[in-house]
Amino acid sequence: MLWYLKTNTLVSQPCTEYTSYATMIHLPLSEGKLKLPYMRPPIECRTFRSSAIDNIIAKFDRKMKDRDLFRLFENTFPNTLDTTILWFNEDIEEPRTFVSTGDIHAEWLRDSARQVSVYQKFILEDPQLKLLIKGVILQQAEYILVAPYCNAFHPPKESNISRIPSSIDNVNPSPPWDHVYECKWELDSLASFFTLLNEYIENSKDYDILQYKSVINAISLIARVVQTQSRPTFNENGDLIPTFYSFQRWTNSGTETLPLSGAGNPVNSKTNLIRSAFRPSDDACIYQFLIPSNMQLVVEIKKLVQCFKRQNHPDKLSIDLATHLLNVADKIETGINTHAVVTHPEYGKVFAYEIDGYGSVNIMDDANLPSLLSIPDIGYCSKFDEVYQNTRKMILSTKGNPYYFNGKYFKGIGGPHVGLGKAWPMSLLLQIRTSDDDDEILKLLDLLKNTTAGLGLMHESVDVNSVHGVQYTRPWFAWCNSEFGKTILDLADRKPGLIFR
Repeated sequence: MLWYLKTNTLVSQPCTEYTSYATMIHLPLSEGKLKLPYMRPPIECRTFRSSAIDNIIAKFDRKMKDRDLFRLFENTFPNTLDTTILWFNEDIEEPRTFVSTGDIHAEWLRDSARQVSVYQKFILEDPQLKLLIKGVILQQAEYILVAPYCNAFHPPKESNISRIPSSIDNVNPSPPWDHVYECKWELDSLASFFTLLNEYIENSKDYDILQYKSVINAISLIARVVQTQSRPTFNENGDLIPTFYSFQRWTNSGTETLPLSGAGNPVNSKTNLIRSAFRPSDDACIYQFLIPSNMQLVVEIKKLVQCFKRQNHPDKLSIDLATHLLNVADKIETGINTHAVVTHPEYGKVFAYEIDGYGSVNIMDDANLPSLLSIPDIGYCSKFDEVYQNTRKMILSTKGNPYYFNGKYFKGIGGPHVGLGKAWPMSLLLQIRTSDDDDEILKLLDLLKNTTAGLGLMHESVDVNSVHGVQYTRPWFAWCNSEFGKTILDLADRKPGLIFR
């Protein structure tokens, strides 16, 4: 039985819980040679319905020549709306939306922002979809105001959604665990709130959302947190600066906790970069100046400053906040160019994944966004930038990236989160979106299409030596499903001849 809130009324439908539903074959099968199943839940079991999104699916049905590829799009593009909108308070002025990460009844700030990103360009075609995403913004603002250092949150109490127990961790500052599911300090979580907000404003032109007290207070709080996390471990005299955030977990996995009593490895001053204790994968950073997250923050601050400037009547608080944030972004960008561009013996000048300001460099990439592979996709630089091209060659090679896996049946970037030999389909989607090479794109689409274990959905990771991708993690990974939809929409704009008749 699946329970969810819709139009403020708790309803029950005779629906299979989607984690189980996603592992079963459902008719009708696709008309292509792979005979992929139809994985959208029955209409009465979908957690949100959008006429705009259904219209796009119908349009692509008429145009896409590869029927298996269309079935993947048909299954994945609406998956977040179909399955993860567990609560939507439709108040016109103060909407609230809870977006689960899929198979876990908690909302990650980053994941949920990425999950709904694929729908942002359609919000003027569907007023309810616009209201839904506005509700995501206002709910995230509330989460940030409660616990700005935390990455994942419980459903709001008023939603009446059942909760899973919080992680039992020793965190300083201690968060309110009745709101928080997990409290890993991840810079990209707060940058992703800016992404969510910027995309909404760009597509709706609703600059009034910046007048909401919760939104402007969340932005102000993020600015203060960023300032705090720019402090080094030691001052110029070599004295220890007290650590404001620490995290310790009883675990047998080194990536799930931080060294030095939870403070993490030291970082040096004068870089102007911002610490991140954990990566977008939720794995601990080795060196806490995580470059992709700093890049994302730069991009989103610059966009947000422009949004502040375009308000009809910006107040002094907005003007001062925009000025401060732009100064922060400029300093971070200088820090990246000065300290994070390093010379690799084989690939030349490349971007490091992590640095510490002392000269230590971590050369790798992780599949989760933001990543080094995603740099043009998040808008930091052109895909033709020389340093990016060198970096791309490095991280898409087993010689240059310890987490690039090339197996008998699958290949791509993975990470330590689920172990070696497991590539994430998400990395292939970003490889497509950062490529202009038709052959490369078509080969990657074919690889994705043939390694869903015959289930027609994107998984978290796929064992690179398992035929058809039958060994995978997470049957229901809504974030990656949204990224697949976004990739097909990207190709429809950039290279329609590859996918359309």
